[in-house]
Amino acid sequence: MFQDIAPHRFSNVFFKDAIHPEDVLLCYNGSHVLLQPVGEGDYALPRACQLPQQAAMEAIYLFSVDKTRYFGFWHPHGVGDVPGLCWQSTQVLRTVKDQVTLFAGMEGWHLYRWFRVNQFCGRCGKPMELKGDERAVICSACGNVVYPRINPAIIVAVENEGKLLLARNASSPPGRYGLIAGFVEFGESLEDTVRREVREEVGLKVTDVQYYNSQPWPFSESMMLGFFARVEGDAQLHPDKKEIAEAKWVSPEELPPPVSRISIAQELMQEFKRRKMGE
Repeated sequence: MFQDIAPHRFSNVFFKDAIHPEDVLLCYNGSHVLLQPVGEGDYALPRACQLPQQAAMEAIYLFSVDKTRYFGFWHPHGVGDVPGLCWQSTQVLRTVKDQVTLFAGMEGWHLYRWFRVNQFCGRCGKPMELKGDERAVICSACGNVVYPRINPAIIVAVENEGKLLLARNASSPPGRYGLIAGFVEFGESLEDTVRREVREEVGLKVTDVQYYNSQPWPFSESMMLGFFARVEGDAQLHPDKKEIAEAKWVSPEELPPPVSRISIAQELMQEFKRRKMGE
């Protein structure tokens, strides 16, 4: 998965410090990130020395990987066009060869979106400021503190008689199938969410809900929690036609090869295949 960057070590310990020329400086504009082309179709993250001095002066420390420090500059109007760099969709990060570039670029985008939507206090409407002693923003008028948002969500590999449930989201193109997933609602345990999402989206009752693994997923500011479960009773599929356009049962042999290995969805599918086929 994309967060598996070993032997590199990620540290999100908070502190405040001035940026140095060789520190990485992450710049975003909506769903675009500033990158340095390093080969045909490949990119790296720029260093502070490559960007205007204003960006470096206003940069905010985010995290580190090994001894490399990553800072964020949240005001793209102050950057513009930079020689040797280009604005690309954050989706491009999925295709970069270096795993640390993918991880750092996506985690920075998570923090960027949190900061941009919390510039004003949700309680009194006054401007928010960065908190000096932890990763948060605070309203100087009423004291309201807001931390980076992380939404808990489940994703589940549902089995029945040696086959795996695949579903196509209504917003996905024909032929692109995935697993049942959804956000945790108030008052629910994770296992309750698994049972509810499967029931709502394809009309199945499941049992033997077993936790497998987890993954931060910056695309939806989520913590994805992966599960396996088995059908209890009738296995007839009834897609809700709102979120799920179609669903089907597939054998391990019918599972397509993974298009990438960055997501927990692909890992759950491949783990199902391994368990059934002894791979």
